[in-house]
Amino acid sequence: MRLFIAIELPKPFCAEVLRLQREVKRLSAGGRFVPEESFHITLHFIGESEDLQGAVHAMQEAVRGIRPFTLHLGKCDSFQKDDSCTPYVDVLGELGELQALYESLQSALYDQGFSRENRRFTPHITLGRSVALPEGAAALEGLRPNASMMVQQIVLFESARQNGRVLYIAVHRERFA
Repeated sequence: MRLFIAIELPKPFCAEVLRLQREVKRLSAGGRFVPEESFHITLHFIGESEDLQGAVHAMQEAVRGIRPFTLHLGKCDSFQKDDSCTPYVDVLGELGELQALYESLQSALYDQGFSRENRRFTPHITLGRSVALPEGAAALEGLRPNASMMVQQIVLFESARQNGRVLYIAVHRERFA
């Protein structure tokens, strides 16, 4: 199974992300856009693994002492690569609590035999991949998101292919104490 742990987005939050994505589509000359039901904030990409029990145990350990916290949508930006980009929405809010959750999860996963992330944690919501924006990231500067959410759990997802589409299937949810 291809697994990752993320923060699931509530419907009103997703609706605002979808509004932003539509604006990015309008400004773009094409690309692959993330389906609305796949919007999330990745905390850790596990990759191919059958160790569901280890991942669940790590999630249980990671949320100890974590209290619910609030996140907001920030500015739109993009990761640039050659002639295309990966547009995303920045995540703001109680980032200290989010960072504590991230670090706790990294340690708990490592204790269960999973590898640590090798890159700096940049909380964001991906809108698309290989997107052609004629003006690059400058085209995204005028987009102003407005949504907040209360984070109360993390979710273990399986990334599976069905009928030619990639689906994210929730395998386990771990609520904060």
